Amino acid sequence: MPLLICRTCPRDEPASGSFGDALDRAVAGTDVRVRHVPCVGGCPNPGNVALDGPGKPRVRFSRITPDDADVVLEAARRYDASGGAPGEWDVPSGLADRLTAVTPKR
Repeated sequence: MPLLICRTCPRDEPASGSFGDALDRAVAGTDVRVRHVPCVGGCPNPGNVALDGPGKPRVRFSRITPDDADVVLEAARRYDASGGAPGEWDVPSGLADRLTAVTPKR
């Protein structure tokens, strides 16, 4: 299960890509596998990450900051241990209002 980190957030600002670099530093050395992607489709909301795994829906969170690293890692672990769809796992309360998309696999 990878944690997908957007490499272009915030796309429309001079510091484009700074979010991904800062979040990388915040989650470095953990047991969660990180994959860097050009976009997880959360524009225009900056600070987008997604959880994705084989046979599981992709779950996107927006308005994430590096200060959210611990709660994002907890969400990734819960997602990994579940069937993937919210409702099959408890979304941490610190992220519940920032869940912006659930995309089932085709």
